[in-house]
Amino acid sequence: MKNRMSKILALVLAMMTLTACCCGVRAEEAEEPVPVLELPEAKDGTFAPLTAAENPMISPKDRFYSGTGASKAAASYQNPSITVNLGTGRVHQTAYMYARVKIASPYQLRIAAVEDSLAKVTTLIGSKIAARVKAVVGVNGVLESDVTSSGVGARLAGPVLIQGEWKRPAATSSEQKINKWREDEGRETLVIDDEGNLNIVTGETWGDIYDTIVAMGDHAVNAFCFGPAIVVNGEPVYGYYSRAISTAKRAQRMAICQTGPLEYLLITSEGPENPGSKGLQLDQFIELIVTEFPEVQTAYNLDGGSSSTLIFREGSETWAKVNCPKGGKTRPLRDIIYFADAWIPD
Repeated sequence: MKNRMSKILALVLAMMTLTACCCGVRAEEAEEPVPVLELPEAKDGTFAPLTAAENPMISPKDRFYSGTGASKAAASYQNPSITVNLGTGRVHQTAYMYARVKIASPYQLRIAAVEDSLAKVTTLIGSKIAARVKAVVGVNGVLESDVTSSGVGARLAGPVLIQGEWKRPAATSSEQKINKWREDEGRETLVIDDEGNLNIVTGETWGDIYDTIVAMGDHAVNAFCFGPAIVVNGEPVYGYYSRAISTAKRAQRMAICQTGPLEYLLITSEGPENPGSKGLQLDQFIELIVTEFPEVQTAYNLDGGSSSTLIFREGSETWAKVNCPKGGKTRPLRDIIYFADAWIPD
């Protein structure tokens, strides 16, 4: 009897241990969280005058990089205008990479498109777009590379405002086309304002959303639609379903997040096409963000799959895609969201 009770007790303990291991989402082999360092004291140099329209395109300097992380990428970049720290982790048998970013000026958060007009569909590898604008760190943008509809813009037809200039609706579009576009059903649109804050704008139609952004005046600097919003006011938004972005499928994911005033998190996960990773469903990706980065206040989903691109410095190259180091496709992009350097050393 005593033997039997011992076996039962051992079995119960084993089951409790297994349950404890299986319940909840815990990072596998996660690194210690990488903090956003405070910007160093501004001395022995000056800040470049940035505006929404003008970027002096200061090239990142070798002396501000330090360490080596995943994929031979530099681990950080730091000067009085910007700090970037890269980190990695694993969850749900999937690797992820992130960059914590802190900037001195809201105009260091910018968008760069390959073509000035959305009527043209021209793409480039993300690292080449980053090289054009001297980005310190960046991620893939939101413009699809599909054939555009005449006059109004791409198939993903939300409002597009880039560095204070409206791209969609285009000024050259006919009134009839604009009115038809305005009546189409709207989706959550991300607006980056002149204080560097990420704002989620909603409305029943694109017209409603466009009018809301127009009413913001110069306060709105960039606006685009991909989505959905996956963290709002610090709370996760689960349950969104879309075949277009394969929400229920394990895939590569990408998001831009805000963690505080002029502080951000860029995060991307690998997919099944990357050796050693299974990929994440959208709800799993959201859970990763709110579990491992509870300071995130706003997070907006960007294009995933092979478009997922985190651009930083790798090895002797100045700009490179550093996520998914074990392989996978690299899809050309129409635009990137990036952070610029604004420090001119003496």
